[in-house]
Amino acid sequence: MAEYLLEMKQIVKQFPGTLALDHVDFTLEQGEVMALIGENGAGKSTLMNVLMGMLQPDSGEMVLRGQTITNRSPYEALQKGIGMVPQELNLVSDLSIAENIFLGLHQKKGNRIDWDHMRSKAKEMLDKLEVDIDSGKKISEVSAAYQQLVSIARTLVFGSNIIILDEPTASLTLNETEHLFKNIRKLKNEGKAIIMITHHLDEVLEIADRVTIMRDGKLIKISNTSDLSIDDMIYYMANQKVEKSQHIVRPVPDQVFLKVMGLCRGKEFQNVDFEVKKGEIFGVAGLVGAGRTELFSCLYGLTKKDKGKVYLEGKEVEITSPNEAISYGIGLVPEERRKQGMFPILSIYENIMMPNYHKVTRMGRINFSQAREAANHHIQALRIKTPDCLTQIKNLSGGNQQKVILGRWMEKQVKLFILDEPTRGIDVRAKGEIYKLIRDMADSGITVIVISSEIEELLTLADRIMIMNGGKVKGFVVPNEDMEREDILKVALH
Repeated sequence: MAEYLLEMKQIVKQFPGTLALDHVDFTLEQGEVMALIGENGAGKSTLMNVLMGMLQPDSGEMVLRGQTITNRSPYEALQKGIGMVPQELNLVSDLSIAENIFLGLHQKKGNRIDWDHMRSKAKEMLDKLEVDIDSGKKISEVSAAYQQLVSIARTLVFGSNIIILDEPTASLTLNETEHLFKNIRKLKNEGKAIIMITHHLDEVLEIADRVTIMRDGKLIKISNTSDLSIDDMIYYMANQKVEKSQHIVRPVPDQVFLKVMGLCRGKEFQNVDFEVKKGEIFGVAGLVGAGRTELFSCLYGLTKKDKGKVYLEGKEVEITSPNEAISYGIGLVPEERRKQGMFPILSIYENIMMPNYHKVTRMGRINFSQAREAANHHIQALRIKTPDCLTQIKNLSGGNQQKVILGRWMEKQVKLFILDEPTRGIDVRAKGEIYKLIRDMADSGITVIVISSEIEELLTLADRIMIMNGGKVKGFVVPNEDMEREDILKVALH
């Protein structure tokens, strides 16, 4: 029998109405990369939260280097050499890189913090990860890729031998992903064990030694990665064959719904011109930093334009706040859904009804029964997996959280839907469901704008794609079956 660095035996965790972990076993060897995969809601994050001490198991045992352990908090896990880089990075944006790396572990000289030693040690950790950046810079001033590596450096400072990476490539470009993988291999060669939660199955084949597959809170399979194909993994995850989404040619009316002329805002984007037709699925592609999110944040009234004109249904409009955007029938599903798109401690029905309570308010009083009824309609229509509408949205999987936010704007009956990275952190089957919802909305006459870093997603979903780079529009393409990601990159880099 193999001696494992870590064993989790028969772990059980129950939430109200949900058996999140059903006697799950998990093993990890020293110096290996273990991929942990499964559909949204399979129990992956719950299992890792138990390991990190963020959740306490109802039963089961954890064994580290042959010794039974109990982690009552993340700090206890860190003390035992277990570190985690979460999907939503928990760094302090106003502090420097060095301060973030040493947060909670400040180096002192007498009664004073030894800033020189901290900065020197931070540089040493960053050099190890081949990150050439000033550790005195604020974390808010660096890209998502650098923030990811800062988080890894933080786990190394704590002496972590087991590093959990939750969806580490979700916000990264291809080059940044390669740099991350290079570092993962380096850490592996130093004897570190890496657990990687991901929905990108091609990355599993590229980087992982073994793969653990979960479904509905149960362990389904542990296998050497070399013994599985992507289709095999999808089958074990879904318990059925999942057809890959195909591009569908849709008839789009000639009526222009949104027209933008000469829109500018500082260095974020310059002289942007485009138009979107009623009922069109309009894709927006571009490398990270292309100005896509900034452009549509401005259109939604989150920021102020320097100059330019915006027309909705032929009439010029000035949108200076999200409230104004909503009054014009515009809904936004933001890139960071957990931080910007939902109220974590509120229930599903409260999240759906937040901008819609006026519909169920009479004489200044909210009819909560009607509110729950309206929410339940969307729960059924969107097939949101939940015990009931009173469940806190934070307890749902990523795919189901995204459906709740879609339900909010469907209840609002918006005319224009802006979706920024709509399937980030969402599994293959849930992606297919989101794609169908988007097509159904567009078929009903809603104009849909999809901003995505996944070019394959845009080639599958969009009727037309606008390509941006460096804050400028580089061109437009109409996807077809023969078009590939390289064709989009050529336009972006032209």
